[in-house]
Amino acid sequence: MLPLRYALRQLRQSPGFTVIALLILALGIGVNSAMFSLLEALLFRDAPFPAADRLTMLVSRTAAGPRFEHSATEDREIREAQPAFASLTTFAFVSYVLAEPDRPAERINAVDASPEIWSTFGMQPALGRGFTADEAERGRNQVVVLSHRFWQQRYGGDPQVLGRTLRLDGESVTIIGVMPAAFDYQKLWQRTSFWRPLAYDDEQLQWRDYRIFRLAGRLANPASPARINTTLATVATSQATAFPDLYSGLRYDTLPLNQALNSELNRRISWLLVSLAGFVLLIACANLANLQIARAATRTRELAVRSALGASRLRLIGQQLVESVIVSLGGGLLGLALAWAINRLLEARLTFGGGAGALDLQLNATVVNLTFAVALGTGILFGIVPAWWSSRVNTNAVLKTQSRGSTAGRASHQLRAALIVAEFTLALVLLGGAATMHRAFGRFLQQDAGWDVGPVITAELSVPGIRYPEYAQRLELFRTLERDLRALPGVESAALATSLPIYGYGSDRLVLLEGQEAVDASTLPRAFHVMVTHDYFRTMGIPLVAGSPFREDIKPDDPAVIIVNRSLAEKLWPDTDPIGQRLCSMDSGIPFWAEVVGVAEDVDAAAALGPPTTRHVVYKPTAQEAWGWTYLVLRSPAPATLREALRRTVLTIDPDLPPSNIATAREQIDYSQHNLRLVGHTLTAFGALGLVLAALGIYAVITQAVTQRTGEFGIRLALGAHPSDILRLVLRQGITLSLLGIAMGIGGAVLLGRFLQNTMPRLAGIDPVAILLVAAGLGLVGLLACLGPACRATRVDPLVALRDE
Repeated sequence: MLPLRYALRQLRQSPGFTVIALLILALGIGVNSAMFSLLEALLFRDAPFPAADRLTMLVSRTAAGPRFEHSATEDREIREAQPAFASLTTFAFVSYVLAEPDRPAERINAVDASPEIWSTFGMQPALGRGFTADEAERGRNQVVVLSHRFWQQRYGGDPQVLGRTLRLDGESVTIIGVMPAAFDYQKLWQRTSFWRPLAYDDEQLQWRDYRIFRLAGRLANPASPARINTTLATVATSQATAFPDLYSGLRYDTLPLNQALNSELNRRISWLLVSLAGFVLLIACANLANLQIARAATRTRELAVRSALGASRLRLIGQQLVESVIVSLGGGLLGLALAWAINRLLEARLTFGGGAGALDLQLNATVVNLTFAVALGTGILFGIVPAWWSSRVNTNAVLKTQSRGSTAGRASHQLRAALIVAEFTLALVLLGGAATMHRAFGRFLQQDAGWDVGPVITAELSVPGIRYPEYAQRLELFRTLERDLRALPGVESAALATSLPIYGYGSDRLVLLEGQEAVDASTLPRAFHVMVTHDYFRTMGIPLVAGSPFREDIKPDDPAVIIVNRSLAEKLWPDTDPIGQRLCSMDSGIPFWAEVVGVAEDVDAAAALGPPTTRHVVYKPTAQEAWGWTYLVLRSPAPATLREALRRTVLTIDPDLPPSNIATAREQIDYSQHNLRLVGHTLTAFGALGLVLAALGIYAVITQAVTQRTGEFGIRLALGAHPSDILRLVLRQGITLSLLGIAMGIGGAVLLGRFLQNTMPRLAGIDPVAILLVAAGLGLVGLLACLGPACRATRVDPLVALRDE
């Protein structure tokens, strides 16, 4: 206890040092604790289900990459193989139109799931019951189990809700249960309002590449994955043999649920933030080490006396380490308070699972323990070198002097200079990364995607098969929508499409020329297939480089026609006019031949951060393949003003068919980058904090150097040196340290830029301009930090300085 009491007394006697050290540590440890919380919530926290470590998701892997969605036919084939799961459930994210008396119709998110969902995830409804296998059949699946969130928001938590009916897509369904709050795992279910029994419709069963279903399984034991993968390898081989155009190179794999719910981008960004937060802590440690060295220089006589009285060198080091650890633990406590505030800010701004507030950033036992481990390590890190240096005191030499302290030697000054170089290096890496991301965002928003982003507003529309069962009904609805939307004031043109080049086209299929066969799909090109109405290209601002758009009066039984993009045309017909050529698209193993009537310019996905799986696109007329899902697209000089008019027009045509996600293309791009922008702001905050700490560090070092060399400056001035000579001398010392740190930091910033480029190929990369601008700014900050002490050095009075000597 004696070393502890002595350390506390020493810290009370140096209140300025103690307060500054606590604040610096609180900042460094606080941002790290907040990043630990984020990392724990995203990557390491188990889902809130019993034995969550045994929950897995089934993923199929081909040359095109991993895919978590499967078709109804694939689901049945997998189940028939009887993989060794304790339980296996199938589910799909869907939406329904909810229409209730005296309320406008609204589209709400839901999940269609097989009845094994309750055993797979190990939870039962808190009220009522779950649906059964008998209810997972068409005509008998008119029951739902509400989410806890929807039950609270819609019914105020009324326990009498069981037995009530909802009108979904025009049919009545009965509420039979309410799930507990813990089941509302937004990371998995997003903002699901209820679960309904999954009953495949004819269209889902017909098309093998209609992939919207996910499979989640509960392992029977830890050895299950190997047995499951062996079973599924047989399924993959059988599928690849029967349908080489769809399954070439296919293999199935099981991923732990937590891993499956986190994209590679999320994982990389999370580790990046933790690593760069560590840079802030290292800068704080370097600053505190500098403060400790300066403080130790004033305590050399005290340490010499204690050494003369018999204190060993190890004891002197240990005593100073106790002081450092006390300060660091105090900084850790303050850092936890700061981390709590940062966590609340991140929770409010991070969007995850369909909206903000999905992440619960906790200062749980894991984070707190890690924080205090970091605090303890920090105390040792910033205390050990100054303690070791000060323990090397020359007892006889110090006791012969009359002063209480002693000026620091050359070794200590070199150590402090090295710490300043390290601070500037780390600060430049942080600020270089932030500047690279901010400039990348600016370029990304201004890039030419090959289509007009500015004048476009879009909406999503799901057409329920139960209300529009006939193909002709669906097609007539689409024609009416296009006609009425085009007639709105301020609308230049209107169109419908099954996917848009905002997040990227979907539904890729194998394409063949006459004479080719789909024997080895790996040698043949794939192309995205997009169903569009005739005015799509004009509405999106996509130029046609050859041929003409689809006719407006095209009919389902007319000869099949398509428009291909430039990349596909150049690949398939490099030396031939593509107009009039025939192309085959393989859809679920069935060939569909069509004549090329046009070539459209290539377009990029304006909001996608990575390259597409293929650069090839085939556009088909909606009249010849009308899906039950479409985007509505309007072109206008003021697209944001059309939200309400668009919604009213659709509801006028069908009051039970509300459009959803109405937004301009620019708003959707901004939303898709929201979290990455937050990452950029976080890097900026880290960099600014590092910059302030580095500036304070170099200011302190140069100030002490000026104090130590006061006598030298007095002699120089007495011998005729001009004040400007003294100014240059001092500035040269500070600028040299700054430039050394900047030179090393440029290398680190380049490595960080390369990491960002690998993580987000279309967004970030090595940005020499950003790095050099940051380097220049950091150099200017270093110069300004040195200017104050340098100016004081020029005002040294030679007589006073020599008298003090």
